[in-house]
Amino acid sequence: MVAAAGAILLLDQWTKRAVRPIASVDLPSTTYIPRIRHLENANRIYRNPSARVAMVFVWLGAVASGIALRESGMWFQHNTSLTGLGFALGGAAGNLIDIWRHQSVTDFIDLGWWPVFNLADVGIVGGLLLAFWP
Repeated sequence: MVAAAGAILLLDQWTKRAVRPIASVDLPSTTYIPRIRHLENANRIYRNPSARVAMVFVWLGAVASGIALRESGMWFQHNTSLTGLGFALGGAAGNLIDIWRHQSVTDFIDLGWWPVFNLADVGIVGGLLLAFWP
């Protein structure tokens, strides 16, 4: 779980660092070909220090809950589910780091038909699917 979380966190931060120098250009997409498009998701709540602290506590609560469910024997008993949980927690940590450092989240994967997202988002959604797969 720790290795999966660390891997997605490092990959997410590395890709965001590589994309940040690219100017934000909002070009209309006429195809369904994935492309890189740098956007900064600057939600107003990300600038609120109290909200950022609350987000950290929510993340810590998710980590503690995952550990408690694993130890209780109720959930996350297989390596696949632990890997998924690690991906989800690592992805959430990646976005949380962005919120703390930049008061925004860097998004850059544009599919043309879906809102622009980043690798942390892929880690969160894909990780949760893996974690709770039957």
